Order: sequence, then structure tokens, then C-alpha cells
Amino acid sequence: MVSATRWLCALALVLIHLPGYSQQTVQGVVTSEAGDEGLPGVAIVVQGTSNGTISDIDGNFKLSVPNADDAILEFSFIGYKKEVVSVNGRSVINVEMSEDVQALDEVVVIGYGEQKKKEVTGAVARIETEELIKNATVDIGTALQGQIAGVSVQAVSGEPGAGSNIQIRGLSSVNGSSNPLYVVDGVPFNGDPKLSMNEIESIDVLKDAASASIYGTRGSGGVILITTKKGKAGSMKIGLDSYVGVQRITSGEHLMNREQSLYSNFIHQYHLNPNQHFQNTWSSLETNPTSFTNDTDIRGIIQNDNAIIQNHALTVSGGRDGLTYNVVGSFHENQGTIINSGYERYNVRANTVFKKDKWTVNTGMGARVEKQQYAPWQFLLDAIKYKPLQQPLHPDASIVQDAGNGVQAAALGGLMAKLKQDDRRHGNHFNGMIQISNQITKNLSLSSRFGTTFTDDTRVRINPLFIAYDDDGNRIAFDGNARSGVYNQSSRASSLAWENMINYKKSFGEHNFKLLGVFSMENYTFTSFFAEKKDLISNDVTTLQGVTADPNVGTGNNWNQDRSNSLIGMLARLQYDFRGKYLFSASVRRDGSSRFAKENRWGVFPSVSAGWNVSDEAFWAPVAGTLSTLKLRASLGTTGNQNFLDYSNAATIAIGRDYPFGPEDNVMLGLGATQLDYANPEVKWETSQQLNVGFDMGLLSDRLTVTGDFYNTNKIDMLFPYVVPPTAGTTSSVILNIGDMTNKGVELAANWRQAGELSWSLGGTFSKNINEVTKMQEGSEIMYLDNSTVVQGVPNEDLVTAIALGYPAGSFFLIETDGIVDGEEELEAYKKIQPTAKMGDLKYVDQNGDSTITLDDRVYMGSGIPDFEVGLNFSMDWKGFDFSMNWYAAVGGEVMNGSKAYAYKFGRHMDQYYQWSPWNPNSDIPAHRGRDHYNARGYTDYWLEDGTFVRLRNIAFGYTLPKAITQPAGISKLRVYLSAQNPITLTKYTGYDPEVGNNGLSSRGLDRGNYPISAIYRAGIQLDF
Repeated sequence: MVSATRWLCALALVLIHLPGYSQQTVQGVVTSEAGDEGLPGVAIVVQGTSNGTISDIDGNFKLSVPNADDAILEFSFIGYKKEVVSVNGRSVINVEMSEDVQALDEVVVIGYGEQKKKEVTGAVARIETEELIKNATVDIGTALQGQIAGVSVQAVSGEPGAGSNIQIRGLSSVNGSSNPLYVVDGVPFNGDPKLSMNEIESIDVLKDAASASIYGTRGSGGVILITTKKGKAGSMKIGLDSYVGVQRITSGEHLMNREQSLYSNFIHQYHLNPNQHFQNTWSSLETNPTSFTNDTDIRGIIQNDNAIIQNHALTVSGGRDGLTYNVVGSFHENQGTIINSGYERYNVRANTVFKKDKWTVNTGMGARVEKQQYAPWQFLLDAIKYKPLQQPLHPDASIVQDAGNGVQAAALGGLMAKLKQDDRRHGNHFNGMIQISNQITKNLSLSSRFGTTFTDDTRVRINPLFIAYDDDGNRIAFDGNARSGVYNQSSRASSLAWENMINYKKSFGEHNFKLLGVFSMENYTFTSFFAEKKDLISNDVTTLQGVTADPNVGTGNNWNQDRSNSLIGMLARLQYDFRGKYLFSASVRRDGSSRFAKENRWGVFPSVSAGWNVSDEAFWAPVAGTLSTLKLRASLGTTGNQNFLDYSNAATIAIGRDYPFGPEDNVMLGLGATQLDYANPEVKWETSQQLNVGFDMGLLSDRLTVTGDFYNTNKIDMLFPYVVPPTAGTTSSVILNIGDMTNKGVELAANWRQAGELSWSLGGTFSKNINEVTKMQEGSEIMYLDNSTVVQGVPNEDLVTAIALGYPAGSFFLIETDGIVDGEEELEAYKKIQPTAKMGDLKYVDQNGDSTITLDDRVYMGSGIPDFEVGLNFSMDWKGFDFSMNWYAAVGGEVMNGSKAYAYKFGRHMDQYYQWSPWNPNSDIPAHRGRDHYNARGYTDYWLEDGTFVRLRNIAFGYTLPKAITQPAGISKLRVYLSAQNPITLTKYTGYDPEVGNNGLSSRGLDRGNYPISAIYRAGIQLDF
């Protein structure tokens, strides 16, 4: 027994030490085939294990390898082909890696699956997570701007949390939404999902209708497919991505100072009354002597220079035994460059993948908490209106004395209310997904996916109580927005999506088939409630119950709502290729939407596409060394649009419309109701048919890749509001399918990638879209859009943006000006059409020759759509140093400078210091005759400017420390960097920013004192453990 025990112990000791006896240190150098330079950052792993290392800055590596005789090493590096080398007992192994820039072999997400780019027949583009994180962008729109041809991204505003407006291949609807559909891990979202960039693995964009038609009614604006990060098998990895920065406004309107304003006011008084201008000028100053010493520029008070912006993200990932996980948590804060504004966002996402035998279970859960403070409406315009002769203000003041005369007091009241306003939103968002898949056979699989989203928002705006006195000591009674009160709005939205998919693939010799079938059901609900009351008792009580006067519960589509809609879809798709050379794809989707009446509830959306990998042909061999790859493709597809108001096919009834009845001496009110608008059960889908022809080309072993697409889109049965004649008993409109529109365009993208010790890439994109309205209601060939006045909140203004037959949707129709009146003969001639004209006035052009200037004299003057857009992207890496920059240009397109018009109305713009007067008769600046004079009307082309701009969107410089320094501390990667966003903008536009007014068709290209875009400067660190 003792002997046996001794033998067992001896055997155990031998077995324990056997692995140690077979351990061997392998070292060597990894170099590039293109040269002798060492490659840093190459991953070297013992095949089948997690044992590995990374080459240092000179390409050297050292690794302990067990079982060296049988071990196999894998060498992998971005941009190079993977190398697999058998150790065979060697202690020194030098490896030469060859470039792998076969862009067509990349895998892209195409919706309900993935496909090699070489086999894609539609217009699909991808951007990887590394590009997103390197530029330290916060929202998806900013990350995409200038990166993908055909994807137009314009900032809604520079306000924190505002996001971007994204259009793919132009405007897709004039009455509904033109936004793309967002799909996150297969689950559709209503609007931007506002993910942290650290959550995202890749973004794929389906641009052509054949690719987007698999989403049927929701694909008319294109589709953005977002794949979030998943874990990888191996030990737990921890990543930290953090930056802190400052931001500031770098542009603005040019306003007069105290001395210039005094002189301009003297000229203004002359224009109003030439005989009393000295007296009128002096009397206004005499009542308020401090005007001589004040030199107030309120913009210095409301602008928050060097506002803090910061973002911090922590990632934990790993997995084993068939279960992988990835958890990301992030915090973002933007303090805002205008006071009383800011944004905070907390994101967390947890993804898991579990595989067991033929089963795969994917889960994803995300949550977002937002805290947003909104800048007051037209805050910058109120600052422009406030004259330098008026007293300085402070947001904390509760009593203001010597507020000036009536006009000045009104300006002070409105501005003071906004300085003290507190307008905040708190939002909670949750989304979840679970997908269960079963690989029934080698060729057949079934999947079922359930997704849900839930959003809860509450917004409270408080206008505090404050007191102001005019020059005579009388208390000023404020009304409108300057009046104290409480506004409260809450909303709740939820969505459910259930999809079931069956996939079948089969090869017959060199013929390859893939079949997909999908059945989906979606439901969306939304409720909101709004109420407000006026006159606070005290600033310490800021609830609705503590406010005393004028209770109001909002009504209409923009306020209190309770609506829902459902969508059922069925999809079949066939994909075929022969030898990977000849490609074909066809799909048909049938959708049913509750937004339509039963007669038109269902729509069918087919598509077909084909491709030819010409470079795979034998006859291509003689030119393959230069033109290495070439693929030709074409597609034809149909999509639908149902993104308009729910219940538009039904009539609405308003109650509480009581009517009098009974004899004259005893009139009583009876309960009444009125039909507000008419039902239209015939309303049907907006339909988009698009033809796309494109190519993918690679030169010089695909170091240079070029992609081009040409498309023609016909949008038919577009929904327009039809104005009902008053004889019908209502003044509203009814939605009808009475419009058509076209989008034609060209997209080009090119990229050069050079690998080696100094690796770099240079890429560019070009996009041009031509939009035209081709059909409208007969007799109504032009329709002006609500909310399209250049200057808001003042009288005598009118609409400038219209949908007109034969023109781009959302074009500017303005009264043309022809200089100013600067001679007596010219004045007498002009008085025939403008009897009140005086010297120095703007001359309006009488377009219809009726000797009268009216709104009928408005003519087409351009639009806010750029003629074309260009993106330029450059990046390089050298021995741990990296540098990147992204330029974006929008060429052409007009901007209406409403901020300048507003400044002119109140005599504040610097140009007016040089206005026409008897002492300056050669000036081309119109005389300032007051706010309501036609010289300052906003609907003329005097305010129209070229909106062309070139912007350095992002620039970053970083350094990654060598592994020899970081690995002993347990750090696999440590990168520090400096970056800037929007540091340079080149433009002739004289307002705040040419990238304005893009949150809707009616406001595109209108600068109305929008929150300007800021320049941001950051310093950051990225750590991987």
C-alpha cells in the first residue's frame, strides 16, 4: 500500500511538471511584405488558446509556447492577411505579412442577415466603430457627416442634445417624415436611438430602394442598420474611453456699440421726422442719462464661453463555455454655450450571446436617462434687440429699475424673462431584445426575435416672477412669454416588434441559393398631456397648484394626444449567385397598416437587383494588375411611406361648440359639435420607385477603391393637404394623394489605403441630388408652408418657403429687390408702384406689371438644398502616433439671414451705421425707418445669402504607448489624444452659421437666431486592460 502510494505521488509530480518541460520561448520579428519595416500591434496567438502577445513598436515579439513541436501560431493585423505558422520546435520565427485590402470581401449587414460586399447587388455602405470612436463624436449624425456618399447630415442646431437631421438620397416626403428608419440589432426604432458610440460595432446604410424595400413601408427614407458590440470568448477585458473638453461660439452678427448706436439713432430720427430729429434724439437720452455711459452687449452675458463638455465610457466584455457578454456604461455632459441650456445623458447596454448545440440565444438590453435644459426661444434675437444704451442685466436680479421708455421696457421684459427662465426635460428610455435561433439542419434555420422600447418624458418650464419699473417709476405689466407661469408637459411612448424568420441555403454545383421568409408584427402607442397656468405667487412655489391665473389645457395634434398604430408585414427574398460571379436578388414585401382605411390598408413592395463581378472573368487577367476588381450592379425597387399623422383618413369632431336657440327674450345655449375636417377613406400609401446603377472598382491590388452610384427616384401618390372650399363648412384641409416628386442623383466614393510602418488612408465622397415637384393639385401649383416666416414674433411678415410645381420642395419664393432709391428721377418713377417711397428705400421689383407691390410678386429665388456635398477624410499611423481629420463641404444652397433682418428691424446691425442718409448719399444700405417699414421686411431677397461652407468637422492627434511600457502594468492599450470639432469654418455667410434650420422642410435654410454650432476642443484617454 505504501509502495503504491509512493508510485502515485511520483507519477503525479511527473505529470504536473510535464507541461513545463514542453514550454518553449518563441521570438521573432513581424515585417511588411511591402518593405523591411517592423509592424507594431500585430496579434500573435497560439491557435486554439487564449495564450498570445502583441508585437512591439519595432515588430518584435516574444511568446512562451507549450507543446512547441505541435503548436500553431496565428498572426493577425488590420489591413493584412492572416498568417498561420507551425512552430515545429523552432525558437526564432520571422514572419512577413502581406497586405489585404480586398474591400469587396468585407461583410456588410443588409437587413435580416449579412452578406459579403463582393456579393451585394444594392447600394450599401458601412462605417466601422473604430472610425466612430477615434473622432470622439457623440451622436450618429455627426459621425456620418461626410463619411458616406448620398447621406446628407445637417445639424438641427448647436443646442446640446439637439442631434442631426439625416436624409438619404434627398427628401422622401413633403407631408410626412423624411427621416431614415433606424434598426438596432434587428429591432426598429422610432427616431434616433441616441446610443453611445462605445455601444456601436458598425453602422450600415441601405441607400437604394431595392435594399430598403425589405422594410416595406418604413424604408422610403432609407435604412440605418446599427449593430451593437458583442463579447468574445476569452478572459474578461475592460476598456475605458474618456475625454474632457471646452466649447465656444465662434461667430455672430456684427452689432453697433454705444457710440455707433447713438449716431445711428440720430440718423433714424432724421428719417422719421427731418424737422425734429435733434429734439427727438436728445429727449430720449435726457430721460435716461445713464445711456451716455452704458455700453451693453447682452451676448456677453448669455453666451457661456469655454463651456465644459465631457464623456466617459466603461466597457466590460468576455465569455466562456458558449456564453459571451459585453456591457457598456457611459456618461455624457454638455453644459451649453448659451446660459440656461445643457444636456446630460446616461447610457447602459448589456448584450449576451449563448450557444449550445444547434441553439443560439441573443439578448440585448439598453437604458438611457436624459436630462436636458432648453435655451429660451429666440434668445439670441432678444440679445440682438437689446440696445447698448440700456442698462446691463443680471439673471439673478429680482427687481429692475429705470427700464427705459415703453419700447425699451418691453425689450427688457422679454429678455429678463428669458434670462430667468428654467425649461427642463427629464426622459427615461428602455429597449430590450431577445432572439432565439435554431440551426435545424446544415441548410435550414429558424429564428424568432422580440423587441420592445419604452420612453417616458416630462418637461417643465418655469418663468419666474420679477418686477421692473420704467423711467417714471411705474411698474411694468408684462404679458406673453415675459409673464410668470408654469408649463408642464408629459409624454409616454412604447413599441413592440415580433419577427419570425426562416433561412434556407443550398448549393447545386456552383449554383448557390439563399431563401429568406419573414413574418413581422409591430405596434406603437403614444400619449401626451399639456397644461399651463400664469402668475406665480412666489418663486418658491413652482407647481401648477401654486399658480393663480389663466389655466390652459393644450389641444390639437401638437399637445394632448392618445394614438396608436399597428403594422403587419410579410417578406420573401431570394439570393442567387453562380461561382460568386453572376449575382441576382429579388424580394417582395407585403405590409398592412392601421393608419389607412380598409380599402387601402395593404401595400406590396417588390424589388429586383443583379450584379456581375467582371474581374472574375478569365478575359480580365491581362488588366488585373492595374484594375484589380470591378463589379457592375443595378437594382429596381419600390418602398412605401406611412409616416404621417394617425387617423388622417378619419374625420374629427370638436365638442363644446354651443349654439343659441329659443325666442329672443329667452335665448339658451344648446350643446353643439362641429366637424373640423373631412374623412378620406381613399388615402393610400406614398410610393417610391427607384432605379439604381452602380459599380465597385479596385485598382493596384485594391489599394485604391472607387464606388459610384446613379439613381432616379419617382415618388408618386404623395400626400398633400387639399384646401377645402369654405362652402363645405370648414376652413381646414383634407389629406389627398395628389402629388408627385422626383429625386435624381450621383454618388461617388474613393479611398486610398497604404499599409506599412507609415500607414495612411485618404478618402473622399461626392453627392449630388436634384429634387423636383412634378405634380400638384390642379389650380394650386404653389403652396406656402406654415412656420416659414424669416422673422418671427413681429407683425407684417409673411411666408417664404413653398412647395411649387417644377421646383425643389421647400424652395424660397421672395420679393426681388433692385438696390435702393438714390436719385430724384428714380424716386419719382418708383413712386408709381410704391407711393410712400423715399430716398434710401429699397426698390421692390413689380414682377407682374400691375404697378403694385403685393405678395403675388414673390418669385423663385433658390432653396436651402446644397448643389452638392463633399467629404474628405485622412488618417495615418506611424510607430504609435496617429492623426486624422475629416472635412465636409456643402456647396451652393441659400440661407435666409433672419438674424440680420431682425437686427435691421431694431436698428442694431453694424451695416446700419453706414446706412443711406443725406450725409452718406452713396450708401447701398437702406435707410432705417423702423421695425415695420418695408425696408426691413423679411420676405425679400435682400436677406438671401450664399450658404456654401467648408468645415473641418473633426481633427485628432493621438499616441499609443508601446506594449513594453504598458503590459507590465497589465494594460494592453493606452492611447492619449487631443481632438477638435468644428474648429475651422470657411464661408461667405455673414450670420451665425450657414448650417441652420434643418429640423423641417418649412425651416430649411432659415437662420432665425438658431442656437449656433460651437467649436469643441477635447483631451482624452483610451485604456484597455
